[in-house]
Amino acid sequence: MTARGVSLPGVPYAGHVSRALGALLLVLSFGTASPPPAQAQAAPSQESEASVPDQEELAPQSLTKGWAAFRAELTELGITPTVSYTAQFMGNPSGGQSQGFTYAGTLQAAIAWDLHKLVGVPGLSFTVGASWSSGENLSSKYIGNEFKVQSAFTGSGLVNLEQMYLQQQLLDGALTIAAGRLAPANTFATLPVFTNYVNDSINTGVGSLDINDSTFTSSPPGVEWGGQAIYNITPALQIAVGVFNTNQIAAAGGDHGVNFALQQGNTGALTVGQTTYLVNHAPGETGLPGQYTFGGFYDSNTFGSLSNPSRSVRGIYSLYALFQQTVYRDGEPGSQKGLTVWGKAALSPTPSVSVMPYFVGAGLSYQGLIPGRGQDIASLGVIYGTFSGYIPSVSAETVLEANYQVSVTPWLSVTPDVQYIIKPSGSSNIPNALAVGAQLSVTF
Repeated sequence: MTARGVSLPGVPYAGHVSRALGALLLVLSFGTASPPPAQAQAAPSQESEASVPDQEELAPQSLTKGWAAFRAELTELGITPTVSYTAQFMGNPSGGQSQGFTYAGTLQAAIAWDLHKLVGVPGLSFTVGASWSSGENLSSKYIGNEFKVQSAFTGSGLVNLEQMYLQQQLLDGALTIAAGRLAPANTFATLPVFTNYVNDSINTGVGSLDINDSTFTSSPPGVEWGGQAIYNITPALQIAVGVFNTNQIAAAGGDHGVNFALQQGNTGALTVGQTTYLVNHAPGETGLPGQYTFGGFYDSNTFGSLSNPSRSVRGIYSLYALFQQTVYRDGEPGSQKGLTVWGKAALSPTPSVSVMPYFVGAGLSYQGLIPGRGQDIASLGVIYGTFSGYIPSVSAETVLEANYQVSVTPWLSVTPDVQYIIKPSGSSNIPNALAVGAQLSVTF
């Protein structure tokens, strides 16, 4: 298993760094930011190009404001640039393989271009993103655990070309189709509440899925060639399907995102499907909102056998379920303040192939817990994953996380964070570890 964002041996390097850096600088030259995923993480945007947000209205939400009216000029061209930076400073004063402190950071940039004005096709858009990752991984360097403490760690000194795709909205926005360089985990098996957490296996979705199959990657740093479609059958019911390539080098961010090869020792395809039920999300509904998702994937690639290293196994599959539900709202209908609970689980029932066959997690987030701090969010969460019985001397790893996100301004937040890792990597030989630190997030 290869950690996401780590340079892979044998991957061509010379020349690609400069090309990837050029791609990032091209994006930044337009004024960039965190790339919106191919679709919104759980409920994709169904807005038409006529309802693209006004950049001047969004300006107070960013550090650089209106860019001296440059945002408005870009809007006239149909261009929506975004930029964000996340830094996580974490250390483990006790436990783990050893004690230490690391910084991990990611600068993300993207441009979404409404192509209606250019080619005359309503609902057609093009998105390209890039990232710069820096720092070190506390989990691998000091603690020795599987559920990565820092979600911002996507590689050391890596400049990557990220998602790059065409998107078409049809049927008055009910159907959205995207094709190009996509990251499956940015659309599937994730919920908005997860972004309140620092630990990677909570933040990015269902933590075991990419542990068992690195092709089910998130961006940054990984992307695959693929296509996906999301259809809102009704305001409450949504289905999504996707088919992706299985190049594990691309999925790990190898070659800085500019290796467009389909086949590099891989075969088959990753097919993903999910159904989402949206509670009280339709216009006019005033009840407590919720979101319930059920899905799974099948990867027909060839995998090494954990039970017999001399042989390989064709195909792997996983099933997952996740939800978030507001159970208490502080204020009138539409208020974001209140208590939201969440849960997630995954089953990958082939222990001879799956490193982590079983995974569960649960937690809660409360926005506005402290009077007068309506944008702050307090969060608690726990995740648990069991390792395959074919891996000797390991059982299960558990991570508990507590944090408090302080909204300093609309574009700056600081999140003190505490995590406790029980049996890192499922091993009784590694002492339980305490990790403490903070996250800094900026929208430019």
